[in-house]
Amino acid sequence: MKPIRFIVALAMSAPLVAQAQQDWREMDWGEFFVRIGSSYVDPNGDATPLKFAVLQHWDLYNTTWEFNSDTTWNVSAVWRPMEHWGVELVQVGDAQYDIDLAHFTAIPGRDVIPLGDFKVSSSTAFINWYPLGADCLGRPYFGIGVNYTDFRDGNLSREFSDYLIDTDLATGRGSFNLGYSWGWATQLGVDFTYSHDTPFLANLSVLYFQSDTTARVIFPTRLGHDHLRSDVDYDPWVVNLSIGYKF
Repeated sequence: MKPIRFIVALAMSAPLVAQAQQDWREMDWGEFFVRIGSSYVDPNGDATPLKFAVLQHWDLYNTTWEFNSDTTWNVSAVWRPMEHWGVELVQVGDAQYDIDLAHFTAIPGRDVIPLGDFKVSSSTAFINWYPLGADCLGRPYFGIGVNYTDFRDGNLSREFSDYLIDTDLATGRGSFNLGYSWGWATQLGVDFTYSHDTPFLANLSVLYFQSDTTARVIFPTRLGHDHLRSDVDYDPWVVNLSIGYKF
């Protein structure tokens, strides 16, 4: 009789299990939306003078890096499972920089020499807090998170390569590499919709993230290879202007 009782109990509980599964599928998972737009990236950059592993070269002793700003694209995805909290992924890509060395003393009559150029892309994950409720058309937010920055496609300028060759530091053209970095990030932004009935939204946000890396100028010598290095603080401010679609 026990097997029969077990089968009867199982049959009676089957509708309850099916109902529980149906409720799980009908749960409110919150809001999900994607954005795409443009980014203005302004490095709050600083770098130590280029030097050898141990010694400092006199021509480079007081040099400083001069960064330019750039405009590029961004794409982001946001999941807001609760009214006042959300998770966001932001990709800012392909900002390009031309770096000059200021206070360069090796060439009479000038104190600036082009060092090279490189590209930077960044990926950032945020946890956002929304102080206003879902009934507001404008939703300001504050976020903290972690950032990954990829420095790539570095090119050493011909003028700096010629300087290395002319001073017998190098026997040929060198290369310029910067690597990658991990750091903390923060942002302040606002999402705005014209109506609760439309899925479209506009976004303005300001990001700041910490990004430190080591730059290396690698060049051939008579004995093999040598390199100059610099500790670089990229640390940019990023202004994003985007449009989005809410699912």
